[in-house]
Amino acid sequence: MEDIDFHLSQIAKILGLAQPVGFMLSYEFDDIWIDVYLEKGEEGWSGRTYTVSVPRERAEKLKKLAESIGAVADEVVSDKERAYLSLSYEDWESASPIIMSLL
Repeated sequence: MEDIDFHLSQIAKILGLAQPVGFMLSYEFDDIWIDVYLEKGEEGWSGRTYTVSVPRERAEKLKKLAESIGAVADEVVSDKERAYLSLSYEDWESASPIIMSLL
């Protein structure tokens, strides 16, 4: 994780920004979006949060995903266009085979 810290510091310096306290990577697989957010704490980059989003008409699949890992389907939130489910690192690890079936 030291490499991440170094490179993010360099990018912040080039852009004239303060040192980041969070960092997000976004992936797009057709109509499925996955955002990975890393938070910088005293112990370095940790606190990963994964957010999976699908078009709103596929929200039911996301609710089934939530239920399959023991989450409550109410944890799936929607806006006009998309449905979102945020997962901890542990939930992501247990759900990743199911998420791959969405792809």
